[in-house]
Amino acid sequence: MSLRLRLALAASLVALVGLGLGLFLSALLLSRLALAEVDQTLRLQANLLLESALAEPDRLVPPEMEAEALGGEFPGVAWLYVDGELRWEGGLGSAPDLLRTYTETRPATLSGWRVYAQARGEYRVVVAQPLGVVDRLSALFLRLSLPIWLGLGVLTGILAYFLVGQALWPLRRLAQGAERFTVVDPPPGNDEVARLARSFARLLAALKAEREREVRFLALASHELKTPIAAFRVGLETLLRAREVNRETLGRLKLQAERLEALAENLLALSRAQAQDLRWEEVDLVVLAGEVFDRFQPLAVARGREILLETEPVLVQADPRLLERALNNLVHNALLHGQGTVRLRVGVEGGRPFVEVGDEGQGPPPGRAEGLGMRVVRQVADALGAEILLRRERGFAVQLRFRTASGSSASIGPGADAPEVRG
Repeated sequence: MSLRLRLALAASLVALVGLGLGLFLSALLLSRLALAEVDQTLRLQANLLLESALAEPDRLVPPEMEAEALGGEFPGVAWLYVDGELRWEGGLGSAPDLLRTYTETRPATLSGWRVYAQARGEYRVVVAQPLGVVDRLSALFLRLSLPIWLGLGVLTGILAYFLVGQALWPLRRLAQGAERFTVVDPPPGNDEVARLARSFARLLAALKAEREREVRFLALASHELKTPIAAFRVGLETLLRAREVNRETLGRLKLQAERLEALAENLLALSRAQAQDLRWEEVDLVVLAGEVFDRFQPLAVARGREILLETEPVLVQADPRLLERALNNLVHNALLHGQGTVRLRVGVEGGRPFVEVGDEGQGPPPGRAEGLGMRVVRQVADALGAEILLRRERGFAVQLRFRTASGSSASIGPGADAPEVRG
């Protein structure tokens, strides 16, 4: 059973219960009002009969007063007692005998009759009316209200079915979008269904973006790994065909293995940065830059290049794994594609810490597609909330500028903003 039908049935059931309770209370009130009307008539009949009897010489009720008081729209029966002795009776002749002995001064219901007694000195009159009219009125009310009760219950269910369908339409659209894995526009409004639909639409958009990111990542990984893996396979086949081990071939295989390792680390860093898989901690940029300097010093010597390290103490909140991978890529690109001396700088400008890698070359031409290494740098900077600045004055340099330094940094004076931690 669908949610729409369940809500419609629930609304119909609530309407039936509410209407049934209302009709029951209405019938009860109608019965009380009818009894009150009967009681008022009994008091009036008793008073008229008693006064007319006292006004007559024989102390009996004349026939014309009997017809006026006990006939008409509210027929009844009456007994007149003098000193406890029955002196007169009139009206309907089918009243139960137990009504004759009624002496209470307030109306009561006995054997389907409403009875009342009024006394004045030694005179006492007892009047009674059958309650068949009241019972028939209640039965008529129930006969008329039952179809109304059922009709309103069914009508409420039908209206609720269509109204609930309109209210759940945004959820049905989102369900259809989820089945086709397509993003749908969230509905307007601020009710619970609209807020739920907007939250689900955002979740669906995030899942779709994540799926597209995974597809792009797999395509990038396949493209980047295809060439080094093929070269590595060719080198292995050459070794297998050779009768003696060729150290030159082994050296090329080692380089290909190192390239594969770097590619794997870049792909892992790219995946972590895109997925916001961050481990925030306080990072000493001087120590991190020193480790990168030591790591690439042998490569610089082998290529006849020089690396200079210029630092001043500064701490930042960052993920050391991703930040180290970004610096490795910048220094490696500068050594492979740059010219002259490579400068690795750490410092603070305008109250904002930075780390910069530059060389004396012209850098890549504007508009050229970036390689995997620079993509990783940009993704890491975005994940860490850093800004990338490209400098083309007296060479080419790439600078990662952070928002604020850590509060324990010696380079930031009192009153500096606290670091912003994300993740």
